[in-house]
Amino acid sequence: MHELIKILKYRLLWLNILLSILFAVVSFFINEVSAILFVLISNLFDILGYHFTLIRRSKEIPDKIIVKSYRVNQLLFDALLLLMIGIQFSWVASIAGWIMKLFGLQDVFYYLFLKEKLPLKWNWMKWTPLGWFKGDLTKNEIVIQSIIGIIISSVLLILR
Repeated sequence: MHELIKILKYRLLWLNILLSILFAVVSFFINEVSAILFVLISNLFDILGYHFTLIRRSKEIPDKIIVKSYRVNQLLFDALLLLMIGIQFSWVASIAGWIMKLFGLQDVFYYLFLKEKLPLKWNWMKWTPLGWFKGDLTKNEIVIQSIIGIIISSVLLILR
């Protein structure tokens, strides 16, 4: 139990959990809110799975095989999350949440909830819309891309 409390108190993980619970409850009344719930739960998975399991397990960067296997788990988790939110709340909100993640908002949340500075170079974001064209992205490009994802998702939810 002591270890669980230490995990929950780690940086802003408690806030991510609290917001996830809050947005889950509110989603039953306002389905559109579940788009943010998607990003928050996906972020929670990334912090617990990547940060705690892979990065914090040793002082060395995890080897490529371990990271790739984690990415498969992450993709499957996000697909399941997309289905669960779509079935329970709203397919439009679920897709809006996926769009925000696709545009990098979840990765920005990852650093904010861990109280770490956003990296200047984002070389793992090649799967984002701008990353498909450019490759490595800068901090400003990720922030702008995330804002664009929020705008696209908001328009999608409003036009629904």
